[in-house]
Amino acid sequence: MRLGRFLVPRFEQCRIKNIVIRKVLPTIVASLAISIATSSTAPDLIANPNSDDAYNAPSFGLSRQRPAFRKAMSMLADAAPANERLADYYERVIKRVNDVDADAEDSSCVKVIPKRSAPRVKRNAYSTVASAMIAEAATQLSNEASSTSDSLTQESDTNRDSKNDRQQFTVGDLAFETNPAIEQWVNYYTTTGVGRRTMTIGIDRSTTYLEMARAEFRNAGVPEDMVWLAFVESVWNPRAVSPAAAGGIWQFIPATATDYGLKVERGNDERADPFKQTRVAAAYLHDLYTIFGDWTLAMAAYNSGEPRVMGAIVKNGNANFWELYDKQLLPKETCDYVPKILAAIKLAGEADIYGLSPQTDPAAVSAD
Repeated sequence: MRLGRFLVPRFEQCRIKNIVIRKVLPTIVASLAISIATSSTAPDLIANPNSDDAYNAPSFGLSRQRPAFRKAMSMLADAAPANERLADYYERVIKRVNDVDADAEDSSCVKVIPKRSAPRVKRNAYSTVASAMIAEAATQLSNEASSTSDSLTQESDTNRDSKNDRQQFTVGDLAFETNPAIEQWVNYYTTTGVGRRTMTIGIDRSTTYLEMARAEFRNAGVPEDMVWLAFVESVWNPRAVSPAAAGGIWQFIPATATDYGLKVERGNDERADPFKQTRVAAAYLHDLYTIFGDWTLAMAAYNSGEPRVMGAIVKNGNANFWELYDKQLLPKETCDYVPKILAAIKLAGEADIYGLSPQTDPAAVSAD
């Protein structure tokens, strides 16, 4: 018989039990939610890089268990009982983590625009005959064309190709309205010497990795225009290393890289592999969006970590990046980080208008 049990007053036993339930249960629930989500939906995003199946990420659900994920969700679980809005948010987070009737937050007004395939033209017998007649007439005209018309055609093709090139840096799958925070960085990247050179160099370097990065993000269920996060992280430089030991295009610190299956060893640092690191970046951003339900909050967490962003949300009582920005509940670097990315997306999509395309004369850029 344990006599010590009878030496504790009954009301004290109840108080201790309530404390244990209040402190421990949220952590257990969060851990179970993450375990269920990762066991049922987690693709091995690194082990088989040549498999198309590795790309088929669900709409939500987590691909990895991470201590930072569990800590962030536990923070929200602790705060939820005292705040109805946070309680509703926590319920949606759990649904997203488990990919069950999940909805996004999208409270920042940064919206994803789904791509739509061009509609098919319904053809009938008449249109087929007409097309054949037009084709035959076009062939005859083509055979009779003069050398002058050939030159004009070549010039037209060149202009059309140039126009298409100007549209290559974004696909337009993220829609947002600018605000003073974003415009501040638009101005910096277009009207200051350092900012303008940085943006021009970034757009130039992006051409090496852009198609690969878009494919990885698309396959992970991440908006393709989010690849411009790499510009803010490293200006698309695969050899970039930060004072915090973050490396590569996507600037992963060793802990995050190893959590997602990359090797970070002396002489074998897979963060230097743009393809492998891009795949991890896509998976990580997908996981952050699953937790926070909003792309601006996912960007913020990419910069400062999931617990710090969740702590700011709990303190604010609402999951809205621009409210956190206005109240300065996040580090200044993070407050600037998200508008920088949105400014980069805007400028990359209008590089020709701002004179930031790779064909820009470096001397002219320096003069600016």
